[in-house]
Amino acid sequence: MTGERDAPLRAALAALSSDDLLRFLVRQRWFGRKGASPTHARVADVIPLPWSGVSYAIVRVIVREIGGPDRELQLPIGMRSHETALNHGVIATIEQDGRQIALYDAVQDADFRAKLAEALTTSGTVDAGSTKWIVEVLRPGWLGSDDRTTTVGSAEQSNTSIVMGGRGIYKLFRVLTPGVHPDVEVTRFLTTKAHFPNTPALFAETRIEAGDEAITTGMLQEYLPGAVDAWSFALERGKAFFTAPPQSGRDPANDVVPDARRLGVMTRAMHDALASGTDSAFTPEPLRAEDVERQAHRVQQSIRDSLLLLEAQLETGRLPAQRVAEARALARRADHYTDFVDEIVDTVGDDLGSRIRTHGDYHLGQVLHTKSDDFMVIDFEGEPARKLEERRAKMSPLRDVAGMLRSFSYAAATMAEGVARTLDVATRELRSARWERDARAAFLDGYLAAGRREPLLPRDPDHLRSLVALFETEKVFYELTYELNNRPEWVGIPMKGIARLLFKSGKD
Repeated sequence: MTGERDAPLRAALAALSSDDLLRFLVRQRWFGRKGASPTHARVADVIPLPWSGVSYAIVRVIVREIGGPDRELQLPIGMRSHETALNHGVIATIEQDGRQIALYDAVQDADFRAKLAEALTTSGTVDAGSTKWIVEVLRPGWLGSDDRTTTVGSAEQSNTSIVMGGRGIYKLFRVLTPGVHPDVEVTRFLTTKAHFPNTPALFAETRIEAGDEAITTGMLQEYLPGAVDAWSFALERGKAFFTAPPQSGRDPANDVVPDARRLGVMTRAMHDALASGTDSAFTPEPLRAEDVERQAHRVQQSIRDSLLLLEAQLETGRLPAQRVAEARALARRADHYTDFVDEIVDTVGDDLGSRIRTHGDYHLGQVLHTKSDDFMVIDFEGEPARKLEERRAKMSPLRDVAGMLRSFSYAAATMAEGVARTLDVATRELRSARWERDARAAFLDGYLAAGRREPLLPRDPDHLRSLVALFETEKVFYELTYELNNRPEWVGIPMKGIARLLFKSGKD
C-alpha cells in the first residue's frame, strides 16, 4: 500500500492524540508495568501493509513513563468506517472527510489475522521508506490448505499469541527492544543448528529494520494442539497423592516421580544442545571464580533488599497474622544468609563447570506436556525485567535447575492449599513436603544421570549441590520480594524455602 492509498490511514494515525492512545493502552493486560505511570504516548512509525480490503499498518508507539524509561510498543492497527468497526479493540474514532472512522487493534480482526498468516508463508519485505517490515520464513509449507482459521490466545501477559490453521502459533511482541531477541535467537539455534526435538520448531520471524537497527516483532512456531503447561499437568497429576485418605505408616503412591525424572532428562538434553554451538553466541565458556563471586554479591544484595522490605511490611501490618512471628525471626537473620552465600563461594573454589546460553526463566509454566506424553520447552525470552544483554548472557545451567526446583515448591504448596484442604493441617504439610522432596529428587536424578558432568557441571557432587544452593538462594529471595509486593498471603512459600536453605546446610 503506497502513495494515495496510504494517505487516509497515515492521516488518521497522525490525528491520534496521546490521550486516545493512553486510554486504550492502559486497558490492555500486556501494557502494565509495575511502578511506572504513563504520561504521554505518540505514534513513532507507520508501516502500511499492502493487503487488499481493509487498511492495515504495523505501528510503533513510544510511551513516556514516570518511574521508568520510554517504552516502544507494537500496535497492528486497522481502519474501518465507524459503521463496520469491530465491537472491541477500538482505539479511537475520528472524523475524516465528513465520515466517522474507527482505528482499532487489528489483532482482533479475523481478516487481518488471515492475511498475516498468509504473509508468514513467504519471505518478503514491506518497504515504508526509512523503515521496513521483514518476514523471514524458515519453513514455507507450514500452513496447510485444509484449515486456515485463526484464534487469539487468552493466557499471555506481555505478548499476544495467534493460533494459525491449527499448525502454527505466532507470538506478537507488544514491547519492542532493539537488538537480537533471545527467544527467537535460541529457538532458531535449537531448531536449525542443534536439532533439539523438545522445543516447538521455529517457522518464521518478523522484524522491523530502520537503518542499522533491527527489532524483532514476532515469531511463528509449531503449534501443539492439546498440549497443556507442565504446571497444570503437575497439579492434575498430584491430585491423587494429596487427596488419598490417610493411612497409618504408609504414603500414597507419588505419580510425579517418573514424570519429574523424564523432565530432568529432557532438561539436561536441552542444556547439552545449548552447549553444542560453535559461534560466539553459543560456544560454552569456563565458569570462572570471579563470575561466581559477582553472582554471589548480587544475591547478597538481593537478600538485604528483600529482608528490608519484609521489615517494612511488618511495620505496616500487611503480612498475614499467621506469618508475623516467622517473618520477624527471618528479618533478623540477614547476616546468616549472606554468610551462607560466602560459604558457598569458598566451598566451590574453581570447580564450577561451564557457562552457556540457558533458558533463563525456567519453571513448570515454561514447559508444555503434549498429547503424546512428551515435554516441550517454550519461551526462551529470559526474565523480562532484565536488560537484553543480561537475558542473552551465558551462565551456569544449574541456574535453570534451581528455577525448576523452586517451581516444584510452588506446585506442592498450591496443592496443599487447594485439593488437599479437606485433610488435617499436619497431613497436608507432610504430604506437601514429601511430594516436593520426591519431585526434586527425581528431577535431579534424571538431570544428573542423563549426561557426562564434565565440562558442563562441576566435577565434585558437593560443589554441584553448592552451586544449585546459590541459585536457589537467588530465586527464593526474588520470590520473597515478589510476594511481598504482590501477594502477601503467599509469602509462606518462599519463607519456607529460605528456612530450608540453612537447615540443609547444617547452620540451623
